[in-house]
Amino acid sequence: MRLHWREAGDPAKPPVLWIHGGSVEDSSRMLPDLEPFFDRVRVICPDTRGHGLSQRFERVEDYVYERKAGDLLRLLDHLALDGAVWGGASMGAALSLWAAAHAPGRVRAVVSISGPPYAATGAEVEWWRWHRPLVEAGRFEEYFDANVRLRMGDDALARLKARPERYAEVTEGLRRHSVASLLALLDETYTARTDWLEDCARIRCPALVIAGSEDRFPTVAMSRRVAETIPGARLHVVQGGPHFPNRTHRAEVQRVIGEFFAAIGLV
Repeated sequence: MRLHWREAGDPAKPPVLWIHGGSVEDSSRMLPDLEPFFDRVRVICPDTRGHGLSQRFERVEDYVYERKAGDLLRLLDHLALDGAVWGGASMGAALSLWAAAHAPGRVRAVVSISGPPYAATGAEVEWWRWHRPLVEAGRFEEYFDANVRLRMGDDALARLKARPERYAEVTEGLRRHSVASLLALLDETYTARTDWLEDCARIRCPALVIAGSEDRFPTVAMSRRVAETIPGARLHVVQGGPHFPNRTHRAEVQRVIGEFFAAIGLV
């Protein structure tokens, strides 16, 4: 298994495994979230399998959370780390919750931003049914644009396209996929996942759940159920925040994360 990751911060300080969202995301979007804490933590941002510079596969079963979490546990082993704070956004947040529920000895705390321990909704499945032909035809850039509109809206896509070098960087990253590997990755996201909210009741480490009030999946109600299922979890709702409030409302999200880190004795 070839796994790529980025690091920042102080290697002598407590580790934070900070994980990107799924589909068109990778670790290049994640380091700015924790920049205010670089002098107090060691930030490790992996590209999960099928994303960024990490290895790709062409079977849906190779992208399930158990496989992705196993990679990251082996990464911690490689770095000689017994455990870490796990967190991130969207898929990375849900993966962090999964690790806390299934490998509790390796997870010190969890920060979940828009993390859904749920199967895709009917609307999400229908959206994928209409957009899957773009991927089948190799029209990856059109799929990328549609995905950004779904998660962040037209304005976010316009802002990204106003930075042509950055837009080219992220869309060219999708070209590392074959049609088969990108279809497998996305079929796992939209058709293979099941509800596993009840597993979150097994989490015993400190947990912070952050939701955007304008997010459509998970909705605030869905994120509230996650926080209510995890004993002692905290919930923070970013008013006006979309699926990635860590980008649109970064200062607020950083403040809340900082307060959480302080409360668990991390900083």
